[in-house]
Order: sequence, then C-alpha cells, then structure tokens
Amino acid sequence: MKPTTVIGSAAFLGVMLAIGFGLVPFFYLADPHAFEDWFADYFVFFLPAVFITSVPAFVGSITLIRRSPKGSRERRKWLNTLLGLVSVYAITTAVHLPLNIAFWSRDLSDEAIVTTLGFWTAAHVLRIAGAGFAAYSAFRASQLHEGETV
Repeated sequence: MKPTTVIGSAAFLGVMLAIGFGLVPFFYLADPHAFEDWFADYFVFFLPAVFITSVPAFVGSITLIRRSPKGSRERRKWLNTLLGLVSVYAITTAVHLPLNIAFWSRDLSDEAIVTTLGFWTAAHVLRIAGAGFAAYSAFRASQLHEGETV
C-alpha cells in the first residue's frame, strides 16, 4: 500500500504541475475567447488523470493512517498526506469548480475571462503546494520504520 500511496501522490503532483506549467502559459498567450473555447471543449479530458492518480493516494493514505499506531510519526505523515490531498480537493471545489463552470458557459467578456483566469491561476498555485505537501509527506512516511514515535 505504501508504494501505491507514494506513487499516486507523486503522480497527482505531476498532473497539477503539468496543468500549471503546461497549460497556464497557453491560457495567457491565447486570445481570451480562443482560450475559453479550448477550455470548454478539452479541459474535461484532464479529469481522468486527476482521478487515476489521486484516488489511489486517498485510499492509500486513509488505509495507512488506520494501519499505523496512534501517536506514531508514521501516522502523522500519512495524515499529512491526506490533509494535502484534501486541501487540493477543497480548493478545487470552492474555487476551480465555479470558475470552470464560468469558462464552460462561454458567456464571459474578454475582461472577465482574464480576471477569472487570474483567480484560477492563483488558486492553482495553492493546489500545486497541497499536492507537493501530500507527495512529500507520503515519501517521508514511507521511509519511517513501522510504529516509529517522535
């Protein structure tokens, strides 16, 4: 379960980085309505990568929290992994989902697209940080001996 959780967390970070470094520059360089059209037509294809990587990380971190002794460093690291993943999903639910729906509507003015994209990008930086924290915590937890305490 440890390798699945570490690999899932790291892969999830990779997806977040690919979106951030691969797509965000395109988003800013494209004409606002060209971006909006592309986003409405194609962004949904990134969702399988998000789920294929994050679900094993979620399941693994929850399983490993339950398997590790209470009060152990290992349990705290697996909990940190889960908290990092939850933070990404919370930001996605609170910020990105409403903004994505706005982009998918194709009803925004050029100015509104640029402003909304600025909020979207700033929140995505937080998602990268949360995914990075999860991946780092999972790696660190996997390096500890079972039940190791403070």
